[in-house]
Amino acid sequence: MTTAKSRRIGPAMRAAADFAAANPGCTKMAAADAIGPNGSRRFGYAAVDRAIRAGLIEARDGQRCNAYALYSTGR
Repeated sequence: MTTAKSRRIGPAMRAAADFAAANPGCTKMAAADAIGPNGSRRFGYAAVDRAIRAGLIEARDGQRCNAYALYSTGR
């Protein structure tokens, strides 16, 4: 028997979604730098990736090579 797994939306994921909503089209690096604790890009990237998987942020191909443009999904 399988059940749907609900996702917990923590403060870092919400911060990533809020940053993408305030800065549509920003890169993952910009979001990671802005929300990572004490400037930690690694933790910022993890929060952005979790928010993308949860459907809070949509990542589209950006203008530059190997960069995603982030947009809020409004969730």
